[in-house]
Amino acid sequence: MRGAVSAGMCVVLEAMGLVSAFDRIYGVSAGALNACATAAGQAALAATLYEDAAIRGVINRMRPLVRRPVVNFEVLFGEVIGARKPLSFDGLAAGPEFRALATSLETMSLRVLADFPDMTEAMDAVRASGALPGLGGPAPRFRGERMTDGGLIEPIPFQTALAEGATHVLVLRSRPAGYRKRSLVGVAEALALHESPGLVELLRQRQGTYNRLAAQLEAGDATPDENRVFQIAVPGDTRLIGRLETDADRVAGAVRRGAMTMASALIAGSIDLCWQPVVYRTGAAVPARMAARRWGAAQRHRLRAHVAAIGS
Repeated sequence: MRGAVSAGMCVVLEAMGLVSAFDRIYGVSAGALNACATAAGQAALAATLYEDAAIRGVINRMRPLVRRPVVNFEVLFGEVIGARKPLSFDGLAAGPEFRALATSLETMSLRVLADFPDMTEAMDAVRASGALPGLGGPAPRFRGERMTDGGLIEPIPFQTALAEGATHVLVLRSRPAGYRKRSLVGVAEALALHESPGLVELLRQRQGTYNRLAAQLEAGDATPDENRVFQIAVPGDTRLIGRLETDADRVAGAVRRGAMTMASALIAGSIDLCWQPVVYRTGAAVPARMAARRWGAAQRHRLRAHVAAIGS
């Protein structure tokens, strides 16, 4: 659910006509959904999905008591996204390249998922990238390989972008620049993964990996060359939502915070963020009143970058 923050950032990039400035968009965890939607030209639509998902049918902390996963990915991807607000493959094919990062459970190594023949496989990649170890049910398969959250290995996906030839990277953060992880593996996760020591070890290492990448971004030394990697991060006093947040108002507030952060970074002087209804065709079975909200901006500002990297 923290992906709602970067979803709001993507909406402003889309509303200001800046998505075409990017050649490729990488995403990891919830950021993979935002990356896919932004590449497809539907960032505004995807931003509404977080509020739609803030329901007990998707997230229910009590389900483990009856041996069911906390997060129901079948409802999330089958109903909330697939049936109500599907993404357009035509848009994805015409936009920047989309790549999702996932962790292979066969080799406990990072996988960069790309070259999707249709939207079904693209969404399978999104699901693989965002799979929650121990909390989201059985691990999904992508091209025959069991996958889980790519954030276990690369929680802020700018290193892969650079390794694959990016000249400039814009990193969208769902946390303040100075945030560092402090907690170790959660008790619930450790218990759920007691039969998978490899995953438990990745969870232990994730804290150090995240903090190292965050420190590089904050210090501006993510690369030896200057002015190659830029980050957009929410202010330090931002009240963060949890990854299992079910308060729809707080989720919507996170989207607005992300949008305001991006708008403030792009527009000089004072700004007033507003939105207006935008109607998306989502299929005959969906009521016409299900419209997406689109963020607007008072003026355009030119931005050139080659890659966006969106974390959860």
